[in-house]
Amino acid sequence: MALVHCFIVWVRDGRLLHLCLLSLCASLAVFTREEAYLLFAASLLVWALLSGYWKFWRRALVGTLCLLAVAAIHFVLRLIFVPNAPSPKFDIDALLTLWLCIKSSCYPGGYNTIGFVDGMLGHLWASFLALLFVLFVRMARAVKLLQIVGVCCLGCLLCSPAIAVARPYGLALPTLAFMTAISIAAMELYKQTRLKWGDWRHYAVVSFLTLGMIIGITGGLRRSWYVAEFLNQNCAFRMLLDAKLVFGLYDGPTSVPEKRRAAARARFAAAGIITIEDLQRLYKRSVERDPEYIQNRQTRTAPFLPKYEYGSEASF
Repeated sequence: MALVHCFIVWVRDGRLLHLCLLSLCASLAVFTREEAYLLFAASLLVWALLSGYWKFWRRALVGTLCLLAVAAIHFVLRLIFVPNAPSPKFDIDALLTLWLCIKSSCYPGGYNTIGFVDGMLGHLWASFLALLFVLFVRMARAVKLLQIVGVCCLGCLLCSPAIAVARPYGLALPTLAFMTAISIAAMELYKQTRLKWGDWRHYAVVSFLTLGMIIGITGGLRRSWYVAEFLNQNCAFRMLLDAKLVFGLYDGPTSVPEKRRAAARARFAAAGIITIEDLQRLYKRSVERDPEYIQNRQTRTAPFLPKYEYGSEASF
């Protein structure tokens, strides 16, 4: 977000300081997230959505080339110093994964659901989006239609790293884009119904938008609760991830301080996991959905299985 802000300020003011800040933000971003490789295209798309800035197209082009150069340099360094780094795949499986990420980004509670309540919230949200789309296309102004198309294209663009590696936490930015599009559509529908109707139909639309907001917030809160559940220190799947660092199962060196590693070993020992054999037993019971681990979810004082395995495609 800071990078996009620097890009917009650079386009607006044209100060060299903002271009340097833009380059600095891009250099930091490419070392942390795969989405940073697409920031040049995303920033250019954001500029295209701001009609008042079209006259500064030369500055926008310079900023885009700067972002592209930073991403290209990092990509070359990645190929040189990171062997077997994930690379984009252009096959059916990659396209299906990309489509799953796009769908999941449109749902506050995720696309894949388990249980009646989560499934019902997902279906209600899908029904809300379908009716909102129909009403918006019928009543919206042309400029708002173009804005929605542009923001949705931005969301799809931010999902594209999934063709290399799909990660649930990589859905944050595309989800923000799609939720922005939904907010634009809702506000436009509210304004147009107030101007054109102004009677009971307008209040019906307001009630419909309020209900959709309640459904979305509820789904988002429940998903946040499930993520927090997965990050609990006694979650079996998190313990398996931490064990790679605690027991030194990585091929290369790790950057975990010894003090933290000792504390983690003590936590594992309290759960009865001391040797590699204990760790293998934990993995087997987790994969087999051990009833004891499922029951431990109520208290979370011992290894337990969360409702969603955050980190796999089942949690999208």
